[in-house]
Amino acid sequence: MDQSFVLASPACIRYIDPRVKLVHVAIAGVLLFVVRSTGGILLSDAFMVVALLFFGLYGCAARLIAVTGALLTASLLLASVPGAVAAAAGMSVFIFFKFTPLAGVYFMMTKSVSPSELANALERLRLPRALTITLAVTLRFLPTIGQEVGAMRDSMRIRNIPLTVLNVLKAPLTMMEFVMVPLMMRFVKVAEELAAAACVRGIERPGVRGSLLEMRLRFRDFAYLGAVVGCAAFLACFESRMIS
Repeated sequence: MDQSFVLASPACIRYIDPRVKLVHVAIAGVLLFVVRSTGGILLSDAFMVVALLFFGLYGCAARLIAVTGALLTASLLLASVPGAVAAAAGMSVFIFFKFTPLAGVYFMMTKSVSPSELANALERLRLPRALTITLAVTLRFLPTIGQEVGAMRDSMRIRNIPLTVLNVLKAPLTMMEFVMVPLMMRFVKVAEELAAAACVRGIERPGVRGSLLEMRLRFRDFAYLGAVVGCAAFLACFESRMIS
């Protein structure tokens, strides 16, 4: 099964209202400042892995586990090496490790929520149209960045200019030119295409947008929200015990 994008029907048990997912995003952002210990971050990652498995995003769950394990291992190895350089590098790696739960949130929002669903959910929350359009377009544009970077790396490899750490260290300004210039040009083109597609779909039409998707809160939405709040409360209690 292709894990690039997984959408569930409202009748499916895996379908959760996008508004509930937005609350999950807000709670995850708050937990980023509350959870500071390694154990708390691992528990937060474990909760996100369970959420991704629930939505059927098995590939994303595996990637989150792999990235979390790699960053934790690198952080522990650098912490055991004496010296100021190793300490600074270890601190930088630990900061990336701290943000791994948000990577799970990113997978959840970009792989299980379509831009149309997000726009409809934001309009139901009575948010300004400017904010609604901005967030919906951003959700559609973020996955495109990875695709464009991959295409740019392939083109550089064909021209015998691989994007490697060694080449970046040898000629940082040249590599920045090779990377940033085509990316910026491509981003401008993609932005124009997204704007044209939005106009075709009537994004400039005044009034409330219609939707073929029936959006209402169900029992499973409240159950999912209760599970998220319960996990957040557990993490807060865990951190308070770790600090005390």
